[in-house]
Amino acid sequence: MYMKFSMKSKRRHLLSIMLILMVLCISCEEDQSKTETPSQAYDPSKPVIVSDFLPKDGGAYQKMVIYGENFGNDSSLVNVTIGGKKAVIINVQSNNMYVFVPSGAFSGEVAVTVGSDDNAKTAMADAVFNYQKKMVVGTLVGYRNEYDNQGWKDGPFETAAGFRNDGEMRFDPLNPNHLYVVYDGADIQLLDLEKRELSTPLHRSSFGGWRLRSIDFTNDGQYMLISVDFDGWGTGTSPSVYILKRNADGTFTDQGGPQIIAGYKQTNGASLHPVNNNELYFNSYERGQVFRMDINKYFETLQSGGNWGPYRDNGNYTELFTIQDTGWEFKIFMHPTGNYAYIMVINQHYILRTDYNWTEKRFATPYVIAGQVRSAAWVDGAGTSARFDRPYSGVFVKNPLYVEEGRADVYDFYIADKMNHSVRKMTPEGIVSTFAGRGRSGQAADNNVWGTEDGDLREVARFRDPTGIAYDEENNIFYILDTVGRKIRTISMESEEEIEDAEDGGF
Repeated sequence: MYMKFSMKSKRRHLLSIMLILMVLCISCEEDQSKTETPSQAYDPSKPVIVSDFLPKDGGAYQKMVIYGENFGNDSSLVNVTIGGKKAVIINVQSNNMYVFVPSGAFSGEVAVTVGSDDNAKTAMADAVFNYQKKMVVGTLVGYRNEYDNQGWKDGPFETAAGFRNDGEMRFDPLNPNHLYVVYDGADIQLLDLEKRELSTPLHRSSFGGWRLRSIDFTNDGQYMLISVDFDGWGTGTSPSVYILKRNADGTFTDQGGPQIIAGYKQTNGASLHPVNNNELYFNSYERGQVFRMDINKYFETLQSGGNWGPYRDNGNYTELFTIQDTGWEFKIFMHPTGNYAYIMVINQHYILRTDYNWTEKRFATPYVIAGQVRSAAWVDGAGTSARFDRPYSGVFVKNPLYVEEGRADVYDFYIADKMNHSVRKMTPEGIVSTFAGRGRSGQAADNNVWGTEDGDLREVARFRDPTGIAYDEENNIFYILDTVGRKIRTISMESEEEIEDAEDGGF
């Protein structure tokens, strides 16, 4: 049977349907509210219970959820420790809470205390969190006071100060506890890591008073080489590289009397080939030249009793190539095998690679491996998609995973990226990532990517214009010259002793 509805009846019918739907929705909401358990306040008459936590293992600064009963809903009344270290609480509800795992939670016991002093109750988890140590940033020596007038002070690490200028760092090949710092515009300092003392064994005046730019050692460790940056006041060639013999007592001092071994002008960096040790490579800021020199002639002259003065004789070295044009400030870093070298162009923000020709015993014309000419930025990526901002120095570090995989090249390259306030890592293929610095938690506090915080490599730690970098392979420790922070920083595996020292306000 066909029924006909008027317009008025249609509207009445639609309204009825809407009312039914509203009632159903309200009923659903009521039923749902009955099934939800609102977060309850802490009840001092009941026990606090920790029933479980997740994850069961991990490192510092990761998020953990703790399950239990009677946690309350006021985070100010809750205290959580993991391995005896206080955890940062993110959120609390009566039967669960979120926290950050603290640094140094080595023993792994999870404890929750709720309530004020007179009615607080503590509960322990049955299981233990498997704390996994990780690489963290620390401070070895140095400080910056409110007025930045702490000056240069040799002495014990607890009171020593300085580290104000851009510089390079290099370990003494015959003494792994001696780390030299060569400053652009200051003297050469020595960090004795065993005695924990800072000294100044070499002075800029012994090298003509010019800008000191790089440091290297001969393979036998008996000689130190220092490059200097001086334009000769426009008169032609000037000192470029000095050589200094080790003293009989094993030290390097001004008393040794550095000699000029190579000269052109405005040298930013000089390096010896790590295998063919007689080959010295140095550069010039003038036109971006790279020179090759046979330093055997220097030793032959000394052995014959002659006087050495090669910087006036351009025949002692040859120009291999130029990297671009005038005004390119760059340094040369040799791969440990000698198969290639990186040319780090500081003021143009990119890195070149030059391959070694073992037949001709010389380096070939370089090509870009990472970064882009004149393009300063902070971008992780591969090859020319990556960006740097005044990358200052670098060090090759053996990667155990590459060794295990049987790769031909087992070294990554770590870079002190000055104006990006970070340490970058570059694989042999030219893939660049940020290894440490620019800690996100610090940025949230002051909106700066730079700072002096120690801790987790990427979540917490920040640097301030890092320039020098060195690596202790035996102990797996990086050393960073944090120039504007006025400190020597470390990147190493966290230890209980270091955590305790940091909490006590020490070094």
